Amino acid sequence: MYRRNLGHSRVKNLFRFASPKMNHVLTVESSLEFDACFHFEYSPTIEQFEAQPKGFYYTFNGRQCGYTPDFAVLDKGVRRFIEVKPQSKATKSDFRNRFYAKQLQANALGLNLVLVTDRQIRVNPILNNLKLVHRYSGFQAATSLHLHLLRMIKRVGSVTVAELVEASGEEPGSVLATTLSLVAGGQVSTD
Repeated sequence: MYRRNLGHSRVKNLFRFASPKMNHVLTVESSLEFDACFHFEYSPTIEQFEAQPKGFYYTFNGRQCGYTPDFAVLDKGVRRFIEVKPQSKATKSDFRNRFYAKQLQANALGLNLVLVTDRQIRVNPILNNLKLVHRYSGFQAATSLHLHLLRMIKRVGSVTVAELVEASGEEPGSVLATTLSLVAGGQVSTD
């Protein structure tokens, strides 16, 4: 297997994503990879994800080349490698040829290598909503408003934030912030 360590560089910016799901900070190489972390963090099917996992060697044009995927994910019990690229780079023939060689080697190792582009990651309002939920993912003690909203949601079932504001009589900002912290903590779910 092949292991690549990220270090500071004059050419690349490094980004750090604090993951409550993984209980540590992941280091990634681009803002697009950083944005992908929000999807992995809040996907109900992804149990684990890792940035810059152990990679592998593949053959391209008669040469051995090392490859480190951007991510390894455990999705519904299946381990997959994820390569994250802007659509503009993913359509270039050199990238496609190399990616195909990497996919063949990954398949030979019993793994799937999947390409994910900015068109799949930077979809709004989804990405902006995931970032908003992430802001409220830090540790927060359960307040009486948390407990009150949880009881209301369990009693009523599907409910909007506006309905929670009306039924609770609390300030809209407080209800929204509390609801987001409940979503971030996995106590309630939303589409």
